[in-house]
Amino acid sequence: MTQTTVTDDDTLRGRFKRWRLAAPCDESIALAKSLRVDTLIGQLLWQREVRDVDAAELYFKPSLANLHDPKLLPGACRAAERIVQAIRENQHIVIYGDYDVDGVTATAILYHTLKTADPAAKVTCYVPHRLDEGYGLNADAITALCDDGAEVIISVDCGITACEPAAVARQRGVDLIITDHHEMDATLPEAFALVHPRLKPDDEQSESSGYPFAEICGAGVAYKLAWQIARVFCNSDRVSAKFKQLLIDLLPLAALGTIADVVPLVGENRVIAHCGLRRVRHTPFAGLDALIAASRLEDEKKIDSYHVGFVLGPRLNACGRMGHAREAVKLLTDATPDEAHEIAETLNKANDQRRATERQIFEQAADFVTDHGYDHDDVRAIVLADAGWHKGVVGIVCSRLVERFGRPTVLLNINEGEASGSARSIDGFNIHEAFCACADHLTKFGGHAMAAGLTLADASVDAFRTAMIDYAAERLSVDDLTPMIDIDAAVELAALSPNVVSQIKKMEPFGRDNRKPRLLIRGAKLHQPARTMGQKARHLSMILNQNGASMRAIAWSMGDLAERLPAGAVIDVVAEPTLNTWNGRTNVELIVEDIRWCD
Repeated sequence: MTQTTVTDDDTLRGRFKRWRLAAPCDESIALAKSLRVDTLIGQLLWQREVRDVDAAELYFKPSLANLHDPKLLPGACRAAERIVQAIRENQHIVIYGDYDVDGVTATAILYHTLKTADPAAKVTCYVPHRLDEGYGLNADAITALCDDGAEVIISVDCGITACEPAAVARQRGVDLIITDHHEMDATLPEAFALVHPRLKPDDEQSESSGYPFAEICGAGVAYKLAWQIARVFCNSDRVSAKFKQLLIDLLPLAALGTIADVVPLVGENRVIAHCGLRRVRHTPFAGLDALIAASRLEDEKKIDSYHVGFVLGPRLNACGRMGHAREAVKLLTDATPDEAHEIAETLNKANDQRRATERQIFEQAADFVTDHGYDHDDVRAIVLADAGWHKGVVGIVCSRLVERFGRPTVLLNINEGEASGSARSIDGFNIHEAFCACADHLTKFGGHAMAAGLTLADASVDAFRTAMIDYAAERLSVDDLTPMIDIDAAVELAALSPNVVSQIKKMEPFGRDNRKPRLLIRGAKLHQPARTMGQKARHLSMILNQNGASMRAIAWSMGDLAERLPAGAVIDVVAEPTLNTWNGRTNVELIVEDIRWCD
């Protein structure tokens, strides 16, 4: 996304973050007029680089017709031919997944595809144990699968750096097909086929010099491969009725993986997420129905990206974090309705356990940061290690520490002389590049700009911490440590009618690179004191008044500000407008992200 230019007057400090207000432009007003929408909608579209009528048409009406041809995906044609051959020859196929939502849904997508081709197909699923085996393909697992009679192994959401496991499969005469979307090394594994959106295709059947959209996730890659498998099986670009229905039914699984993996919700990802969410209640998969029921979402009128990211996704992730992800895989593959109900309730319990463990580690880590001065201006990266920290949740805790302290953060679990864990970053700091620069201290690492995993010797942790802090000091300023909120527009409360906010809702699903609109409300006066709400009075409810207009505002996790918000207080707020319907009446409310007190 292009950086918006702002003046010094437009950069303010709120309670928690820096604010950067986008400058209005005449072009966005002209766009709104052409689309016959409110001028605010034109500005929101402009900030998201939707800048002409044709682009807006695609944006507001994502269609399956806008999905790219799977033949364009490097390696997909070769992989599909081999998989169909294996189905027809009744060869033993193993789908080797990953333990997160993206990996689990990608596994399920291919499983259902192969079983649709032939219900008697010899297909098994394997997912490594997060704590015992770690991420991705590993040589021991490949060896064991070969010993068990695997003839074709298909990786999903992993494997693009797995040179040693690929060599094991090759030596055993097993065809390994790697499907992935993660960062690649200079040396690629020697597999039967590599299916990856960033590869340059060498497949003779490929119709492109490169895939048009490089940002699809593991489930997206699996979905495109499933489509190509269906074509090969049907010996036609037009698939049979049963495969057409399957590809529609698989969209919700692809949407779950896409949203949960936090890939950009633009282009092809937006199509998958939009179309998949619309069908999430209408699939033949008992496991998905059971998960929705166990998550208490049956009565929700609409399941959106929030529910995927914060309700469904965490439950699918929980068993992989706290135990073994094979339960999540079974839930979305061959579980009966009774089994699905039981597994979904198990995931609920695992998620509760995960939250308690996460809370405990976060409190310990946050205290360690402040006690050791790692929150001082001259320390611009955090690296912490502890033998008692559960490896399955350190990635989530990393994210919370980044929110609290505004620094790239690495959390490590120490076990038998080895430290392993996860990292999360901030905007403008590529954590994968940082690990490359500090690679002398690491045994293994992988990931992308904002998140990564790593392994190193326990004895190297201190040296690695020093190297990371030095590297961050060269690339981050003190201001970079205070998160920036990019604000789309300054508006009056009176301008936020239900009709305008309904137009904003049509911009969903929101997520990375299509974030929720952030609006600045200046000089709002509190008609009455802010009141706390929720358990332990953690949240705030306020009535804001501005030039005769009034609106309720909710500020999550800001209950500690209540004493500073008496009646008559005048504040600026950054907020997202939303609609609330109660007793048949729909009103606009604000979800507050940050507050600044006016002088």
